[in-house]
Amino acid sequence: MGRGLLILVGGLVIIVGMIQKSITNRLVLFPERTVNYHQEADAQNVANSAMEYGIRELENNQNWDEGFSSNDFMGAEVTLEIFDYEDYNKNNPDIPPNHNIENWDQYTALLVSTAKNKQAEAITEVAVTKNSFSRYTYFTDHEPSNIYFFDGDVMEGPVHTNGQLKIAGSPVFEGFVSSPNNWQGHSGYQNDPQFNGGANFDSHEIEMPDASQLNELKSEAQNGGLSFSGEIFVEFKNNGTAAISERQGNSWGNTITYDLDNYNGVISSSQKIYTKGKLKGQITLHSEDDIEITGDLTYSTDPTKNTNASDLLGLVSEKEVIIDKDAHKDTGSKDLEIHGSIMTLDKSFKVENYRFGDSRGTLKLVGGLQQKERGPVGTFGNGEIQSGFSKSYSYDSRLMQINPPFYPRVSVFSEVYWKEKPVEML
Repeated sequence: MGRGLLILVGGLVIIVGMIQKSITNRLVLFPERTVNYHQEADAQNVANSAMEYGIRELENNQNWDEGFSSNDFMGAEVTLEIFDYEDYNKNNPDIPPNHNIENWDQYTALLVSTAKNKQAEAITEVAVTKNSFSRYTYFTDHEPSNIYFFDGDVMEGPVHTNGQLKIAGSPVFEGFVSSPNNWQGHSGYQNDPQFNGGANFDSHEIEMPDASQLNELKSEAQNGGLSFSGEIFVEFKNNGTAAISERQGNSWGNTITYDLDNYNGVISSSQKIYTKGKLKGQITLHSEDDIEITGDLTYSTDPTKNTNASDLLGLVSEKEVIIDKDAHKDTGSKDLEIHGSIMTLDKSFKVENYRFGDSRGTLKLVGGLQQKERGPVGTFGNGEIQSGFSKSYSYDSRLMQINPPFYPRVSVFSEVYWKEKPVEML
């Protein structure tokens, strides 16, 4: 009995000793881990601060590419590098090999900030790009004083105006809304717009495309696309071709059929373009004058029914995009359907003679509008359409990821991703 008790007591002493040693070891390690954690967090915070500094510089100057380095930035050694498309093409060895840019082009840049303190190194990586205007479901440089978003209006994609949104009632915005100016409510309504996708009414102004981007479109048409110097009529066919005729005096010349697969996706003319048809392929139609839509202008595969559809159309007019007064009659219907992203640089997307005659039915647009100024498509009274078209606009969500060939880009960078790499102890 005494021997057993002695063994038991001895075992307890050993166990207590082991526990005490473990506690002592923990007390030794705890301060060390605390210091390590502090050093890791400090390095990451400095790397992020350097990145935020770089992004602010880039916001103030879109051509800023200097980066910077400092031996004492917030108590750490810091470098910020900017890699552009030229660096990518030249296989610059300093570009991180595990970056997440999928489609690098001349509108894309990668910023990498590195911060080192005495014990840790942290790296933050941010990709930015100048988005295509085609991603906007609605964009205007100026908002007329008499055109409002009303009850029942639903905007599904990104919205931006350099002017001031006019609100009457409770329109719904499902995408992100931005403007340098706060929205203005109609005095005769209880105004409660729903910004479900978020909003920023203190954003930068976004300039419309400048001459250099338009010259790029013309250059692409001349080098791999289709370029014309006179008025043309373009009818897209469901088999991937376009039937194009050029005006000769008061009549149209011979029609030539072009296989769109043989070209780079740009069709341009220095004169007016008339168009309709069913597009199979990806095309940007550019005119230095007006573009006039004379009938349904749709895709071979409807993106509202098949999200894997690949057809894309961009209309870029340096003046206006006009719906011909008889366009709805082309297929014997009162309605008109258009698929694509539409840009007007001089004024508006509008309906010819929208004030005259009876109502024409519904204008269905699947895509987006970017206009110098919002244009009219019909008149309304007593709760119904009086002349022109009623509207049924829906966003083509594919435009958040892909865009028509060489479609103009916005003037400011947007963040694609922000990545903090695992901190390394030195």
